[in-house]
Amino acid sequence: MTPSYLEIQEIRTFNTVAQTGGFKSAADKLFVTQSAVSQAIANIERKLGTRLIERGKPIVLTETGQRLLAYANVVLREEQEVLTDIANIQQGVASTLEIAMSGTVSQLYGNELLEDYCDSNPLTRLKVDVMPSRKIIQGVLADTLELGFGPFQHQMSPLLETVPLFSESRKLVINNSHPKLAQLLEDAEGGIQQIPLMVSHLEDPDVRPAIEKLRNEFGTIWEISNLSLRLNMVARNIGMCYVDERVLQAEPLCAGFVPLEDLRFSDIDLTFGLYYRKRRSLSTGAQQFIEICQSFDFVNKARNSPRCPL
Repeated sequence: MTPSYLEIQEIRTFNTVAQTGGFKSAADKLFVTQSAVSQAIANIERKLGTRLIERGKPIVLTETGQRLLAYANVVLREEQEVLTDIANIQQGVASTLEIAMSGTVSQLYGNELLEDYCDSNPLTRLKVDVMPSRKIIQGVLADTLELGFGPFQHQMSPLLETVPLFSESRKLVINNSHPKLAQLLEDAEGGIQQIPLMVSHLEDPDVRPAIEKLRNEFGTIWEISNLSLRLNMVARNIGMCYVDERVLQAEPLCAGFVPLEDLRFSDIDLTFGLYYRKRRSLSTGAQQFIEICQSFDFVNKARNSPRCPL
């Protein structure tokens, strides 16, 4: 079967028909004849070998039509972003840098890194997200993010280029006033079955294989993506969580947290750094952000900063 290819004008025509709800209204918006719109839709349906629109008043998209509409929205939005970036570059404004940071990176270093970056790149548009590391990696692999900054997985995808920046130890902690603390210290393996573990995204894919079945060691696991919320819930004796050692040192809220030691999964050793798609042509802004991170003193910044809020 000969593969079919959709032209951008065909995608735009279909999208306009779907958005306006009719062939005539789409024709008016595109400044073409109604017959031209009808012919374009018929050509797409012939290419794809399926009906996209049930004709009537109003029109109704078929299941395949709904899927094509979702694709059309992505394509046209990306086209507009590219055109905007090109126009901005021509006017001396740098293109958009899209980056995501893990909760730890944002909590400890986000403010200073972005301040340093904006000082040297005041015209760059930024899109910064804070999300679990597993989702960051997925976003970078899917090309929806240019840069990711967080803990590396034990085996990073061969499609990613990595820039290691610092090492960290993640510790299992609970508040020192938790009513089950004494029981935990006496019989940790039995006690943890009775206390919820709060994680950002069922973090076991991000750690070493020795604890790949980490979730099986706990009775209940709650997924809470926001680091500050997890810390507050631990402070209120609601559960336990893993916290990076530098956060424990820098965050006043962690002053009462007690590490649960003597468990084979008490500590998780991690490497933090930047990553991006191999063979991707990085924007000037992304290259400059990497240079800023490589010259940044992560150890002393964490020690000298009493708190770096999200």
